[in-house]
Amino acid sequence: MSISDHWHELGCSLDALAGDQSRWSQATFGTDQERGPLGALRHLEKEARETQEAPADSEEYADCFLLILDAARRAGISPLQLIDAAQRKMAINRERTWPKPVDDNPVEHIR
Repeated sequence: MSISDHWHELGCSLDALAGDQSRWSQATFGTDQERGPLGALRHLEKEARETQEAPADSEEYADCFLLILDAARRAGISPLQLIDAAQRKMAINRERTWPKPVDDNPVEHIR
């Protein structure tokens, strides 16, 4: 499989997942017009803590990923917009100065 085929497959998979998650979430928890992103973001906090307790459990990461997709969509941000924002943020992060980590605590850029 070529790299372009891989990226195409990844894009199609993300699009299918985002569509499936959107339909299920809106049918289960209310439409985007009825509910905003805060419920999903608050749930994400809980799931992030669970992931910290089981950092090798891919299902915990999947919970976080699905909640990010849900919250972003409910905020009017499409998966492509989210990817574009992440790419812009990576460019910013590359320009920042970061201290070396000394343990598993968060590392923030030098201000």
